[in-house]
Formats: sequence, C-alpha cells, structure tokens
Amino acid sequence: MSLRDIASTGGSMSLRPTAFSVLGVSVNWEFTKSDRQVAQHVMDFLADKRVLTIGWGRPRSEAAACLDSAAECRTKLSEYLDQIQKPNSDLRTWVRGIRQAFTDFIEAGGHDGCRFTAADSAGLEGPFNQALRDLRERVRCETDLVAERYKLTGLGLPPGRERV
Repeated sequence: MSLRDIASTGGSMSLRPTAFSVLGVSVNWEFTKSDRQVAQHVMDFLADKRVLTIGWGRPRSEAAACLDSAAECRTKLSEYLDQIQKPNSDLRTWVRGIRQAFTDFIEAGGHDGCRFTAADSAGLEGPFNQALRDLRERVRCETDLVAERYKLTGLGLPPGRERV
C-alpha cells in the first residue's frame, strides 16, 4: 500500500504488526481497516438488500429470492468478520448476531425453502412472513446498535409490523 493509498483513507487504516526481529532489527506490518470503516461497509451493503427493505407482507412466491438474498448476506457478513482485527470487539459480536439472524431465516425455510412455499404457509401470519419479520427485527436491533456506537446512519428499518 502506498502513502497515497493511506492518505486517501482519511487516516482510517491502522497498522498491525505481523513479524518482529530483535537481532535483525526488522519489523513487518500490514494495514488494516478500522472497525468504523468495516461497520460502514456492513451498513452500506445491508441498506441495499431487498430482503430487508421491501414490505414484510410478501407473497410466498418471493420466498426463493429472499432465501437467496439471505444466503448472499450471510456469506458477505462472514467476509466482513474476517476484516475485523480485534477478536473481542463489539463490532465482531454485532456482525455475528446479524449473520446468525440470516442463518436462522434460512433454516426456518427448511430444505430448499419448502417450509416457506408450502400451501399452508400463505398469508401474513404464515411461516415465511413470520420468519421475514423476525429477521428484520433482529437485523434492525443489531444495526441500530452499530450505528449508534460508530456514529453512522442506520438502516432506518421500522420496528415490528410498521413495515408495509
């Protein structure tokens, strides 16, 4: 990474030592993203996810698309976890909680989403819309904490049934 690259990050990069030698007087390091920068990337990514932003009373025909979106979110959140350097940081805990919400949504759908597409799963109180509400509420709670901690703009997901 060049000095120009470092300057373009606005000082949001930090150094992480990777090797140290006493007799050889050599120190190696790598530049890492700050927790705030990773948090901003997480918020930007989730803000564009249809599974979170379109009304909660969805027809069950959209279940497969929502499950695909949730799987994509779970994968991307795992990548963000790899970027968080501090093993016990609050951000790591919150991103794990968000990822778990997506995992639980996928699991609620059953094998190939069969629980979401079955004839008895229709309606606002069916398993698909209930799991969708639960997912959004859990993600809303976690992202609100992240936004508050890092002074970021949150996703703006309204609580509970207010999303139509």
